[in-house]
Amino acid sequence: MAPLDNSLREVQLEAAGPDIVAEDFGGEIVVLNLANGRYFSLPGISAGLWRDLAEGCTPASLMELAAAAGPAALTEAVESIVAGLVAEGLLRPRTVPVANPAPKVVFAGTEALPVLESYDDMADLILADPIHDVDENIGWPVKKEDVPGA
Repeated sequence: MAPLDNSLREVQLEAAGPDIVAEDFGGEIVVLNLANGRYFSLPGISAGLWRDLAEGCTPASLMELAAAAGPAALTEAVESIVAGLVAEGLLRPRTVPVANPAPKVVFAGTEALPVLESYDDMADLILADPIHDVDENIGWPVKKEDVPGA
C-alpha cells in the first residue's frame, strides 16, 4: 500500500458518504461500501483505529501513539491502514471538524499489527436490487440469473 499523503496526516477524517456504513461486531469493525459492494474487516487494533478516526483523531496522532508504543513496523502499519481506508474511498477529510479527541486505541501488550482485509465475494448480492433482481418464488438472496431454468 502506498504511504499516506502528507496533506492528510493532520486532517480529521470521516466516512466518505452515505454509501459507507460500518458496524462493530464485538471488536471487529466491518465497513461496507454500498456503491461497489466491497466490504472490509478491521479486526482488533484496526477496529480501534477506525473508531478513533471516526471520532476525529488525526492520522498523525495515531501514528505518534504507535511510534511511542512499538517498533517502526507498527507505525508503518497504522499509516498503511489509514492510507488504505482513504484509497478505498471509505474515509475522506471531515466536512465539519470536531474537537480533537484523545486516541483510545491501545497498542501496548500486543504483537499483532493492524490489518485491513478486503472482500468482494458478495458484491453481486449487495449491489442487486432486492425487488427486481431476485426470483419471485425463491426470494432473497437468490438472483434471477442464478435460478436454473429462469
